[in-house]
Amino acid sequence: MVSVRFTALVAATGVLAKTPAGFTPASQTDLIVDFGGVSALNGVVVSKGTTNSQPQIGTLARLNGTSYAVMMVDLDIPTNNPPETNTLLHWMQTGLTPATTATQLNTTKGSSKVFLLENKANVAAITPYFGPNPPARVPLSHRYTQLLVDTSGLGEADAEALRTAAQTGRGFDVASVLSKAGLQGKLVAGNSFNVTNGGQAVAANGTATATGRGATGTAATRTSTATGRASQTVVRGAAGDGVKPGSAAFAAVALAGWVMAGL
Repeated sequence: MVSVRFTALVAATGVLAKTPAGFTPASQTDLIVDFGGVSALNGVVVSKGTTNSQPQIGTLARLNGTSYAVMMVDLDIPTNNPPETNTLLHWMQTGLTPATTATQLNTTKGSSKVFLLENKANVAAITPYFGPNPPARVPLSHRYTQLLVDTSGLGEADAEALRTAAQTGRGFDVASVLSKAGLQGKLVAGNSFNVTNGGQAVAANGTATATGRGATGTAATRTSTATGRASQTVVRGAAGDGVKPGSAAFAAVALAGWVMAGL
């Protein structure tokens, strides 16, 4: 039976947050995402500037687990074969614990009491949050999906699987990552919001193709193709030396490259 209090909280925050249609693993349980008073729930379009800093996240009902992880993934990274898209990990933070008391949040969707997820132990992020910055390429509007996973009792081997997956960054497959880390069925809440580039989309040949709404941006990629092999993005350090995918150096350099490229 749904309590009167819970119903009132849902009404205050608007429609329930959830993962985008067709996305797996899916969740119909709302993850509250708040950017300094701006509510970013259930596919709402928010500005690039609003999402520059890491949001507060929480749930309407207090969770019973001892440890949680949040992931944020861009589902609409442009490729050289539009409308095909890729994915990119924007944030992975483990070691989150639910607050014991609710916090009153006053947002653009109204006022509600939310049990925030806190990083009391100051656990270092596996992938530090970096904000949306859709480039001037198709698609101009990107879906940024946040997922809250119960990691209570997570072993070191499974934690290492999460860290290894995060180094991939681009091409981040949530379902596969959760499976490898032994976290199938551990998704407890989800949400998604959109950020849109307001300029014209520029094709690989430099031709403008479409117009969107929101902040503008540009993107640049560098690829190398060997005979009989698929194109591979090459990330280079300051000295121009190749950095191997999967290494810590690759993760750091790649993260900086993706931010500069506007993703």
